[in-house]
Amino acid sequence: MSGSYWNGVHFDTNSVIPPWIIAIYFLIIIGLLAYGWKKHLLASFKTVDYVYMGLLAAILVIWNFFISPLIPRFSGVTTWFYYPDIGEILILLLVASLIGKPGSVMTMMFIYTLLSDIFHYGFGGEPFWFIYELTAYAALYDLYLLLRGEYFGTDHQAVFWGKKKVQGEGGTTTQQHLVTIRGLFVLDCLVGGIIVGIAYNFWYQGFWATFIEGYSYTTNYVLTTTLTNAAGGALMGLIAAPFVVYIRKVIKGVY
Repeated sequence: MSGSYWNGVHFDTNSVIPPWIIAIYFLIIIGLLAYGWKKHLLASFKTVDYVYMGLLAAILVIWNFFISPLIPRFSGVTTWFYYPDIGEILILLLVASLIGKPGSVMTMMFIYTLLSDIFHYGFGGEPFWFIYELTAYAALYDLYLLLRGEYFGTDHQAVFWGKKKVQGEGGTTTQQHLVTIRGLFVLDCLVGGIIVGIAYNFWYQGFWATFIEGYSYTTNYVLTTTLTNAAGGALMGLIAAPFVVYIRKVIKGVY
């Protein structure tokens, strides 16, 4: 199928990733987020959280539309590495580290996509670009935050099975046992880098580019570029790790 049918969307399902896999993926994401909601893991945001999300979303707009397009002029990057990920990995790691609440990355990417449509793209292809941005990597970040929460970007981890009851003036409260694992923040940045690194090649070129815009890619191309960008994302995550820790410490005063 080809041609535009509604709001510039081709609805072409001849993609590398079959639509039924996308449907199953959506159900898994929705199920896990529903579990987090039921367990009260999707905490409400404070005013400062929205400030962080809005500011970083605006910085991401500036990076993607004004700074990253300059990179090819000074470097021989090729399509084998999606160079806009360089700044996007750092920015999303900062969102997760500074806020540390499941749902924060999806909310930030919603704000970013809205700003992108208003100031650059227009609203052609919507609401599917919102769905792509939220599910390709933002939802995966937030699912990871269900495990790490406020300790993302640190060496600390709350152990759920290590809860203990503490008697205080207000009655008995339950506290989680906190463990420290040297270098755990590196794992956070590594995972975050890979999630962003594969999003463009695997999710966009594998399904959304075909479904929305009618572009066609081969399976070999999508898989090859996904692997190379996974390696690039991992490298960028490792490079960003000390900067994420430092910025978190400066802004929040804790590590």
